[in-house]
Amino acid sequence: MKKLFTAAPLALAIAATPALAQSTEETLERMQQQLNAMQQQLNSAKDTGIRFNGFFSTGFARASNDAGYAGITDESEVADLSLFALQGTFDVTQKSQIVMQLVGRGEDDWEPQVEWAYLSHRPTNNLQIRAGKMRIPFFMYSDSLEVGYAQPWARPPQSVYGPIAVTSYVGADASYNLNFDNSSLTATGFTGFTDEDGNSGDVQLRNIAGVNLTWTDYVWTLRGVAATAEADIDATRLGAIAAQGGKSLAPGSTVLADSDRGNFYGVGASYDDGNWQIIGEVTRVEVDGKFADTDSAYLSVGHRFGSWTPYVAFGWVESKDDNERLGIVIAQDQTPVARESILNFQREDFSIGTRWDITPGVAIKADYTHSRGFDKGTGNLNPSYILASGTDSTNVYTLKIDSAF
Repeated sequence: MKKLFTAAPLALAIAATPALAQSTEETLERMQQQLNAMQQQLNSAKDTGIRFNGFFSTGFARASNDAGYAGITDESEVADLSLFALQGTFDVTQKSQIVMQLVGRGEDDWEPQVEWAYLSHRPTNNLQIRAGKMRIPFFMYSDSLEVGYAQPWARPPQSVYGPIAVTSYVGADASYNLNFDNSSLTATGFTGFTDEDGNSGDVQLRNIAGVNLTWTDYVWTLRGVAATAEADIDATRLGAIAAQGGKSLAPGSTVLADSDRGNFYGVGASYDDGNWQIIGEVTRVEVDGKFADTDSAYLSVGHRFGSWTPYVAFGWVESKDDNERLGIVIAQDQTPVARESILNFQREDFSIGTRWDITPGVAIKADYTHSRGFDKGTGNLNPSYILASGTDSTNVYTLKIDSAF
């Protein structure tokens, strides 16, 4: 009897072997079927030629006063730094595709707006032609202006990126790429028009024509841009100042440019060897009429320590043709409202911050910015507050999360 019980487990195992083998085969077969189904789905998605990606930002910023640096006050909310974007790329042919980008901003109640909508065609590997609504290519970070994850800072340096608030245009461009042994050169010509709200008011640019050149050896990047356009600029900001005093401006008082010639010039350089990250840009804006000609620049230096990238940045901006604004802005009742010199400005910005890449696709940034030197005008910030308070500086504290997917 004892031998019988000893042999029983072995007999049961032998008897169960065919059933176990059959169960294993069935499991493997089901797994293979699932893998085949998943592969078919992936191939189907690939065959449709549709791809999606996007980016997201949120955070909080508060200033020491209401000077309005980057639109931030002492009552700023999380919504002011929050946005969500979804970009779709749709292949029309092997050489043509349609790109559309929708952006919803918290400060606009998340109402989606079309930032990009263009058709791209590549006749050859070196030539690309696009037409539609695109980012106007004035700056090194124009294409990723709102993609916070693609930038080292909490926000682009406002000394350069702030005075020209025009970000998009409707038109066409053509880019040609030359590849060398260890570097490449890209030349892009663009043309079109735009109508957007700028810092000073409504800005319309017609018959835009420009070219930019970008050279890189994948450590150094050098960039230059020159553009010209016919400009109409209405300084609605002056009207707002007059309204606070209970007055209305005389017709035409807020017109700073009326079909006047405007030119933009910019040069930029960056160095990134994987450890050090050094970026700088210098720009000049010239507009006939009373709109301020502007010189601006910034220099940023950062160093990577693993997932941390602390940085420091200095920026400067100044109006250059102040002698063209010596008059007085008149109300409809012919009483003076303000001197035209209110449109002059000068400002220095100092920033220190850090970026922490907590995981691929997600970064947390902290930034402290001190803006000062409103020696003339109002620093191109909030004129009503600065004139009333007499302040000549502001501090801005920012904590932000950026993501790309």
